[in-house]
Amino acid sequence: MCGRFSLSSDPARLALELDAIDEASAPPPGLVPAEGPRSPRFNIAPTTTIAVLALGHPGGSAAVSESAQRRVIRAMRWGLVPSWARDEKKLPNLFNARVETAFEKPSFRSAVKRRHCVIPMDGWYEWVPGEPTSSGGRAGPKQPFHMSMPGGQGLLMAGLWEARRDPADESLTQLSCTILTTEALGPLRRVHERMPLVVSPDVLGDWLDPDVIGDPRALVDGAGYDLEQWAEAVEIHPVSRAVSNVRNDGPELVRPVDLNEGTLF
Repeated sequence: MCGRFSLSSDPARLALELDAIDEASAPPPGLVPAEGPRSPRFNIAPTTTIAVLALGHPGGSAAVSESAQRRVIRAMRWGLVPSWARDEKKLPNLFNARVETAFEKPSFRSAVKRRHCVIPMDGWYEWVPGEPTSSGGRAGPKQPFHMSMPGGQGLLMAGLWEARRDPADESLTQLSCTILTTEALGPLRRVHERMPLVVSPDVLGDWLDPDVIGDPRALVDGAGYDLEQWAEAVEIHPVSRAVSNVRNDGPELVRPVDLNEGTLF
């Protein structure tokens, strides 16, 4: 699972790093979200506007053209809204999609075929139940952990995106996305049974183009990273419980804390 993450880079910097055009800082007219994501952010939650790397036109046109194959950083809602949805408020919050089943789920299967993306992040959070205060008692307060790469290396997580005409105003197109998850590996199993699916820079272009990597499960089966080895390299730090409140934001949220009573690792 991935339900909260951090990102210090702004869209302009991401565009330079990823050889893309920045359309997130000032979204073109007619696109929703109409405002770009705030940065830096250290406590990004579902429904937030985030920066997403994708290919092609917002409408997802299959027409082959130079512009259709350009990399673009776009502002999108984190929490996919299918193109056929009439009322997004009646949908569950689709901020994650299981890589094992996304291709068969009505909410995701169109995006699996046509609209791949990556979600840049510095790291993500998971919560581990605390030890019971007494034998057979309830678990203690959940302890948040922040997962990131050594040296502040950024992460590119596999995702799917959608473009939906606003039923109330067809001149507006809503952009939204979801993060793909897979079975957790290595030490990451100790914080959660699922983990976001990372994309290797070596296969970034192939993943963004569904005509090259059409099945997201290829990223698990050896396209790019050795996921077992990658999971072993992830740094896992306990952080302040202040991150549990989505209203809190600041660099102190990603700083390791001393649990005093030991850690899981």
